[in-house]
Amino acid sequence: MLSAVAFVPSPPLLVPELMGAASDEMTELRDAALGAVRDLAERSDVLLAVGVDTHAGLLSSVVGTYVGWGADVVVRTAPDASGSPDPELPLAATTVGWLRERAAPASAIDVVLVAVDADAAVCASAARDIGARAGGPERVGLLVVADGATTLTAAAPGAFDDRAEGVQQRIDDALAAVDTATLRSLDPALCAELGVSGRAAWQVTAAVVDAAGRSFTGRTWYRAAPYGVGYTVGSWT
Repeated sequence: MLSAVAFVPSPPLLVPELMGAASDEMTELRDAALGAVRDLAERSDVLLAVGVDTHAGLLSSVVGTYVGWGADVVVRTAPDASGSPDPELPLAATTVGWLRERAAPASAIDVVLVAVDADAAVCASAARDIGARAGGPERVGLLVVADGATTLTAAAPGAFDDRAEGVQQRIDDALAAVDTATLRSLDPALCAELGVSGRAAWQVTAAVVDAAGRSFTGRTWYRAAPYGVGYTVGSWT
């Protein structure tokens, strides 16, 4: 049974060791993400994550590191995960590992990866797979790792696009209101142009929640655009 959903972004700037003297600038975002994951774990017996990457896949009990981002911070998606840290582990899974160890250390979190350019049919198929995993009597919490537009300011990684603010507000409002219809209607081509890499993960989640047939209430923990990128932390319970 799907019990709750938490939404977090995946920026490496969550990790204090990567931010140096600027770490305090990310305290609000970091605390919100950790708080949302703690809340999710408290409402769930099992945790499952969904995120995006260049290719689809399922990662279970893996070890990663942020060494490629500038610091050898090792993370695990399960308490018993072992082996050499993978420096090329997809960022969504690395983020899950970092958050898990600090907010839900007793949990093991499998990570479902959806291709960043997945179309509606692929998102629907991934949602059915997740729904099947959440179909038993246990309370399943879904952790959604997804980033917004990278084009919100002139200094943003994708430079400035005057369409980005409206799209980002639409996404943030939909996450706050549990508006699955709006999330499912996001245009893949426009999102790609604006650097909205989390589009597929949000659309998978919307389909999972619609299929669950339960009523959820939304909460926004954080919504802002540090460094010109849209980051949202929220929960549906």
